[in-house]
Amino acid sequence: MNRSAAQQATHVLRRELALERAGREALVAVGPFVLASVLLLGLGANARTDLLRPLSPTLVWLLVLSAALPLARGVRAVEEDEDCWDTLRCVVTPGALLAGKVAALWLQLAAAWAFAAVLAAAALGARWSAGGVVAGAVGTFGVAVDVTLFGLLIGSSRRRVGLLGVLVLPAALPALLAGTQAASPGVRALPWLALLLVFDLVATALAWALLPVLLEE
Repeated sequence: MNRSAAQQATHVLRRELALERAGREALVAVGPFVLASVLLLGLGANARTDLLRPLSPTLVWLLVLSAALPLARGVRAVEEDEDCWDTLRCVVTPGALLAGKVAALWLQLAAAWAFAAVLAAAALGARWSAGGVVAGAVGTFGVAVDVTLFGLLIGSSRRRVGLLGVLVLPAALPALLAGTQAASPGVRALPWLALLLVFDLVATALAWALLPVLLEE
């Protein structure tokens, strides 16, 4: 990526973060959902943390994938609401647009994973290894790529928002599987981290290949 494209991607990222700071849509949609889910699960199990602790990695990843759904609809929602989507895709290169959108979603999903992991540690007694934390960072990148791709495909149409779950959740299953295994006690994390890296590369390649078609819609 040349310097001009890198600058464009940085501007897209800054714009996405500025929009989030102004509207706090992700914070409102994701934060309370993650908090309520972890606390209700702990209460429902009558504080039997010995039963819930082994399930904590799976719980955290399921919460991240669930949180990805409302974020996917917002990939191009603001631009369409302001009627500037066509202008944006004309003045920004496809690669820069993809990179900026993915980076913004990666930060949001990684924050959701970290928040859920901290809550799981506090409420359920979960213990996170270094491999589990790395898996959280690596896996959320691939999920962010998928969310961006399907968000661009679906747009902000409420009539097609139900398709997001059908598309995002199956596509992100490698992150759920490998992320859970990498964080599980007694499991070698390295092979699962390698699987997550392959997942990231495949998702990025598919997004790059399909991006010109999506932007021409």
